[in-house]
Amino acid sequence: MQFDAHKIIDAPPNRVFPLLMDPAVLIDSMPGLKTMQEQSPGIYAVEMELGIPGFKGQYRGEMRLDQVVVPHRYHLLLEGQGPNGDIFMSLDVTLTSSHEGQTDLHYQGEGIFGDQSNSLTQKVLSGAGNVILGQFFNAIAKRARKMPH
Repeated sequence: MQFDAHKIIDAPPNRVFPLLMDPAVLIDSMPGLKTMQEQSPGIYAVEMELGIPGFKGQYRGEMRLDQVVVPHRYHLLLEGQGPNGDIFMSLDVTLTSSHEGQTDLHYQGEGIFGDQSNSLTQKVLSGAGNVILGQFFNAIAKRARKMPH
């Protein structure tokens, strides 16, 4: 499944970007993410609990935050395994200043969940993936708005 969306955040990139790099914020903001243990800089062992129909369960894997250019962009790579197969997500995130001190956060990439041959399952998962990413970036936006200037 493909992801490509924008989110306007009412805070400048230099306030938004650190939130996207902070494991405590990621755990608090990303639906299903339960733990992140740093293995080396930018590489984390993660545990997730997914509630997506047909893909429910606990998943373990690795998250990498790399290609970091503060406060403009980074790449997120997530790979994991669980009771209903493997998960993979590769996401490029770009932050640009927009008018009036806002951030235009653009994310694009792909996700693969389980068996690619079942098109109905992939449609359900694609919708769920977009909802989860939307919830995550909405939580980041809310947190950025609350930060002191």
